[in-house]
Amino acid sequence: MSFTAEIKSQLCAYETKRKTDRQAEFYGIFVLTDGKLRTHSREVSVRAEKQCVRSGGVKEKVFYRSGTKAAYGVDMRWSGQITLNDRNSAAAFLRGCFLAGGYISEPDSQAHLEITYKNVTSYELGMAAFELCDLVPKGTIKNGRFVLYMKDAEQISAFLVTVGAIRGVLEYENARIMREGRKASNRVLNCDDANINKTISAGSKQREMINFLRSSEEYSDLPDGVKEVAELRLLNPELSLTELGEMCSPSVSKAGAAHRFSKIEKLYLSLKKGQ
Repeated sequence: MSFTAEIKSQLCAYETKRKTDRQAEFYGIFVLTDGKLRTHSREVSVRAEKQCVRSGGVKEKVFYRSGTKAAYGVDMRWSGQITLNDRNSAAAFLRGCFLAGGYISEPDSQAHLEITYKNVTSYELGMAAFELCDLVPKGTIKNGRFVLYMKDAEQISAFLVTVGAIRGVLEYENARIMREGRKASNRVLNCDDANINKTISAGSKQREMINFLRSSEEYSDLPDGVKEVAELRLLNPELSLTELGEMCSPSVSKAGAAHRFSKIEKLYLSLKKGQ
């Protein structure tokens, strides 16, 4: 079962106690479908029928088509009207909208939630409901349909809480935390790899300079500490400056080791220039 189907299943089990909330939820289903719901979910179909009758609507036709992917349909008629003037009714309206035309990405993939509306009127109602619930979706047109969507994971979690999919929020947040943890781990590994490559590259260059200098008379004139770090580098091409400094006797800081290598580089460049 997809995560979208799981969330819709949870919403179908949500108990609406206030009459106005039942009407607002049905209104969301009704305006999204123009009274003609088509779905692959039996639960959504049954929920729509139930809320239609409880809201004073008329269930004109119900059908079912079997096959590889079962399809359920409900044709409804409703002459009522509802005003979305508080957070509860707006949340119920959005619940109906999501049941009829909502999608949410899998928790372990890139965050995305959207609701598709057939016309501008229902789209504007949806936007007003989002705003009443302190949610900030973005809008676009896709295949001639009007879409409200969110790509911010925290906003999506807030939406799920708002419409009543509490268990879905826990699943979504757990997966999101694990996904962010993997990303952070990968960033650390990538950073470590970059640092290792940088150290190896620097070590290779330093060894090249040291091998060149060892054949010159000037090398023997270098201070003992400089020659010490040079010999350590030849034996340990993969170590960082900090690690080389710790191996010196007495040990020196990273800055101290770098200073010694600067003397090696200065002599190397001087001799190279004089060739």
